[in-house]
Amino acid sequence: MQNSFSRELAHSLAVMLLEMQAELEEFAYQMDQAPQVTATGSSLVVESQAQA
Repeated sequence: MQNSFSRELAHSLAVMLLEMQAELEEFAYQMDQAPQVTATGSSLVVESQAQA
C-alpha cells in the first residue's frame, strides 16, 4: 500500500514539474516578445525587440 502511494506521489510530482516547466517556457517566450521598458534619467523609453 505504501509503495503504491509513493509511486503515485512521484508520478504526480513529475507531471506537476513538467507542467510547470511548460508554463515557465511559455512565460519566457511572452517576456521575449513584450516591449522592453528601460529607465533613462527621469523618463521611460520603450524599445521593441525588433529595434534592439
